[in-house]
Amino acid sequence: MFRNISFLIFFVFNLSVNAQKVDLLYFTDAHQIFPVDDVDGGRGGVARLKTIADEVRTVNPNTLVIHGGDLCGGVLFGGMYRGEPMIEAFNEIPVDICNFGQHEFDFGAQHTIQLLSKSKSQWFSSNLKNRDGGVFGNLPAFLVKKIGGLRIGFIGLTDAMNTSIHDDLVVQENLFVSVSKLQPEMGNVDFLVLITQTDLETNRKLLEQFPEIDLILTEEQFEHESNIFYKGSVPIVATAGNMSSVAKLSLEKNKKPFVEIIPLTSDVTSEKYMRDMELYYKKDMELQLSEKIGRLEVPLRFKDGITGESLAGNLIADAFREWHSSNVGIINGGGIRADVPVGDFTLKSVRSLLPFGNRICQILIKGKVLKQFLKENAADKNGQLLQVSGIGYKYSSADNEIIVERDGKELDDEELLTVSLNNYSLGKLTGEFEVLVDELNPRAIEDFEVLKAYCKKLKLVKPVLEGRIVLLGE
Repeated sequence: MFRNISFLIFFVFNLSVNAQKVDLLYFTDAHQIFPVDDVDGGRGGVARLKTIADEVRTVNPNTLVIHGGDLCGGVLFGGMYRGEPMIEAFNEIPVDICNFGQHEFDFGAQHTIQLLSKSKSQWFSSNLKNRDGGVFGNLPAFLVKKIGGLRIGFIGLTDAMNTSIHDDLVVQENLFVSVSKLQPEMGNVDFLVLITQTDLETNRKLLEQFPEIDLILTEEQFEHESNIFYKGSVPIVATAGNMSSVAKLSLEKNKKPFVEIIPLTSDVTSEKYMRDMELYYKKDMELQLSEKIGRLEVPLRFKDGITGESLAGNLIADAFREWHSSNVGIINGGGIRADVPVGDFTLKSVRSLLPFGNRICQILIKGKVLKQFLKENAADKNGQLLQVSGIGYKYSSADNEIIVERDGKELDDEELLTVSLNNYSLGKLTGEFEVLVDELNPRAIEDFEVLKAYCKKLKLVKPVLEGRIVLLGE
């Protein structure tokens, strides 16, 4: 009898303590449903996430599971399934709150709306707008959750929308303007939490301008590392890439947030139903991607194309140029997304290199407009440097000058050229040009299909560096 009374007192006391505490379980960058296998035992996966979410909720029912953004494109799995398996998994976990990453828009805003219609999570955005100025998708601009005796306000910010597909159905508002407008509307809160898809420097500037912020949950800074940065006593929490860790943040009134990082490694047991879901998609993916296309004679490293001429960039630009029989082929270095080792070159190799499913268009353009486009991106270190075929260029950052050559001669400003490029790059092109094949044209097939056809024809795939891009420092 005494034991039962003691247990009851403990149970009531535990409920009373938890009633004053809220746990946030935060993760981001959920591109792939099953674990990434680049470390022993793999990292990430929705089945491990489900286990952690269930355990935390059992201990404290006042728990909110939050996704920071990016569940759609960006990697091979995202390119193939376009986010739908992740929505299915999030509904099962379940995930309570979702912010947008730019990759949610890789297949256009209409596709994003379709994903939202299947989701049971609460999506919101503080700075993504419809064309009429309302919140994108007619969603809430902010959230205030009353839970566990606390009033918690959430603001969700998405940056770098220019790195996704050009789509005038969604407009990115300035992050700082959005916070300044919304903060007064939220009223008094015990905690003001920002969920951001932006870089560390911008997060720090947000804290400088808005000292009322208590916590920032942001995008991954490193693929294999979780980080807790502090500006003063305010934490900026960035979990590791590809959902390979989660952050547990305990909030209590009049206390600073307590942060714990939980790696989603093989030490975490996979929940059975979600594990079956992972295995289904993994097998389905393997079956679809097993087709052999050719033999790769040299390794392809995707990061080479961010800072200079690359083997992968030359191969892909050549494929684009040949598809439309154009004078020039172009792809931005950041559009190439995977390393491929020497050996069998399969459909998986092709789709890993080009996971976004962009379509290959053709334009007619004057030499001076093409030069300006190359020049605008030549100094970029974030993926906009243009890999080329059919031309070469030399750029000097010291005097911001560019020389473009074709067939051994400097390109004339008035020369008319046909250019093959994807619809992403086409959306960034300014100046005068004529579109010969737009993305709706049946000839504008997906980029990986163009590369597949080109490499099937080659059989032996062996791109070489030819000095197509020369970048001179100051």
